[in-house]
Amino acid sequence: MISFLQTNIRRIKHLGSLLFLLAIVVLNSCVLIKPNSGPLVTPNPNATATPTPFSPTGDLQAFSSDNNPLAPPLPLADSNLLWGAFPGPTESSAIEIPQPMPLMQLPPNTINIIILGSDERPGFYGNRTDAIMILSLNPETGKAVLFSIPRDLYVYIPGWKVNRINTTDQHGGPELVALTILYNLGLETHHWARVSFNGFITAVNMLDGIDISVEKTIVDTCDEKPIRFPAGTQHMDGYTALCYARVRLASSDFERILRQQQVVEAIFYRVFTLHGLTKIPELFREFGSLVETDIGLGDIIPLVPLAATLANDPSRIDHYSIDRSAVTSYRVPSTGAAVLLPNSDAINKLIKAAFGP
Repeated sequence: MISFLQTNIRRIKHLGSLLFLLAIVVLNSCVLIKPNSGPLVTPNPNATATPTPFSPTGDLQAFSSDNNPLAPPLPLADSNLLWGAFPGPTESSAIEIPQPMPLMQLPPNTINIIILGSDERPGFYGNRTDAIMILSLNPETGKAVLFSIPRDLYVYIPGWKVNRINTTDQHGGPELVALTILYNLGLETHHWARVSFNGFITAVNMLDGIDISVEKTIVDTCDEKPIRFPAGTQHMDGYTALCYARVRLASSDFERILRQQQVVEAIFYRVFTLHGLTKIPELFREFGSLVETDIGLGDIIPLVPLAATLANDPSRIDHYSIDRSAVTSYRVPSTGAAVLLPNSDAINKLIKAAFGP
């Protein structure tokens, strides 16, 4: 073991940072590397507000009247064309489309990564993102922020309509998720990572499980089978940890977000234990089948010192989420779906507290 660490320390550090990002994803595909030198999407602030057709398979660039043809307007819930430089709706919405949130000024050298936990699994179609988080890293300050977004948040998805945010990835991929976050939260993002149920289970099992402190006994179902999580510290394999992160019937989505963040940190710290380091060769071989991301090795190397700092001092990771105080429960009249309407003022304050200087 000592010999392995001495001869492969650089490789271990780089993979440790990659696994740090994997640990943040709460739920297979191969690694997809794309060059990226800035935010995923940057709308043109000087563009003319016009409804614009949107192709889910196209590349998202700056949207303006100069590089996008006009589309015939459809019957819309709002008639004020308030979406500014973003692509306009192509379908009607059940509520009025809100204005874009003001752009958040991030501290220098901040790196924001969208984390998508997909519910993709064999025999299941119509995949949605069961978990949506933003991991904000700042190598200069040695700190990180983990920010969770409820999957039922009812937001304007640029180029489409108002819908649950967990439908965005399925409709237009991570680039559309980035644009949706920019519109509704005013937050620029620079990279993305996505892991499925199977990828999550495999990664945790490779680490021989993780330890989770269960605050109170939870009785629920997982894959339509009864499951029980006793109070106290529990050692969980991949499947059990996934079920724990997905508990819903016995609690709310807001409590579920807290459990997802708890699982994420447990994976991260497990990787950086001596036992976790012995699993590095196997994890390195399998990483490409566990996570899909646009993060390249060149993006990872500058984050190596930060990953080590965070592993040694958990207090440097701040946790935020859009909670009950920042939303209003709402039932969509046409479908009866229960969703969460964002409170713009409350969310703006939360974004400033989480991501501000």
